[in-house]
Amino acid sequence: MPIKRKNPQPTGVRGIKKDGPGRFLVRVTFRDPKTGKPRSRERVARTLEEAVRLKEQLRRNALEERSPSRRRFGDYAVQWLEERANELAESTKERYANALAHLTVEFGDYWIDALAPADIRGFQSRSLKNYAPSTINGWIHVLRHLLTMAEQDGLVRWNAARWVRVLRVGRTQGRRGKALGPEQFLRFFSTLRRLVENGRVSEDVERMLIVAGWSGMRLGELLALRFGDAEQGSLHIRRSVWKRVVKATKTDDPRVLAFSGPLASAVDEQRVALVRQQHPGLRSGLVFPADPERAVAAAKRRGVDEISWFRSGRSMNQAIRAVVEEAGLPPITLHSFRRTYENLLRQAGVDDLVRRSLAGWRSSATQTIYAGVDESERAAAVVAMESLLDSVLESASR
Repeated sequence: MPIKRKNPQPTGVRGIKKDGPGRFLVRVTFRDPKTGKPRSRERVARTLEEAVRLKEQLRRNALEERSPSRRRFGDYAVQWLEERANELAESTKERYANALAHLTVEFGDYWIDALAPADIRGFQSRSLKNYAPSTINGWIHVLRHLLTMAEQDGLVRWNAARWVRVLRVGRTQGRRGKALGPEQFLRFFSTLRRLVENGRVSEDVERMLIVAGWSGMRLGELLALRFGDAEQGSLHIRRSVWKRVVKATKTDDPRVLAFSGPLASAVDEQRVALVRQQHPGLRSGLVFPADPERAVAAAKRRGVDEISWFRSGRSMNQAIRAVVEEAGLPPITLHSFRRTYENLLRQAGVDDLVRRSLAGWRSSATQTIYAGVDESERAAAVVAMESLLDSVLESASR
């Protein structure tokens, strides 16, 4: 609130004016430490001596808010992403760029050393009106990485984002957050088989869904699966694909599954089907290459000569919806099979460490994905899952 003035008169001291008996106005002008724009502070003193001391104190306070750095957040964000471009996967670069776009809209004009925890908490609060907590947490995660590098570069004294708590994230909502129980899992695939026999779903899509259901694979891992990944009774999940670009798995930890039961049969049948068709995508080594006509059409749309045999991530959506509707199941997505896989293994009594290894989940505090899980444990996990489903099927048939 502005200080009221009567009739200020010069005192001969710059920044100090007398405004009546026992009243001195003190004014200090400085650059805003966040935006670099001119700002001023005003106070009132009772004597000239007090006014001089107050002016010096205001000046020191203004200087303490500044640091030697004069880099703006927006400029440093561009540099930081450019410097890291070669070490990041394409999907990660896109995610980081998206986060920095939102952060720069808010903090682009700030001096990077002036960013405070209160600024970040305010950003979190305002963003909640339009974005999910998990999305905002992702942005703050990127901000922490950026400020860590800025700290190493000597541009900030401390990482303000480390003093900001992440937002509480509730359970995943919607179809993606659903999981099927044992009876629902069996009903899904029996209904799928019936739809295939009726010609409503293709056999190769059925095999894709079988592999997804019995392995808990992520979508990108399923689309990038190659026949060479099946070795000596084990299925090695080594890679993923994002926008037709091969990359590491999400946690960058290859994992191994016991290659048995419906999983092995589906992959073997797919190989036979591709050979019988003399599918041109066979040379790619992919277990589930794209339809030749669609692959050629997609290359033309992109304006390139080279055909990509990676299938679209939407190729199973229609079949899933058809099965769900026919079987009276709750709406799910392909990702729901990861949750289902975890639940079925847990209900079958599979050890926690083995489950994490099979599904490829990582705990940043204590868990490693693959260490300590041998071939016999992987095989026993699948056998236990098969026994659980067989017992449910047997009970239902009585």
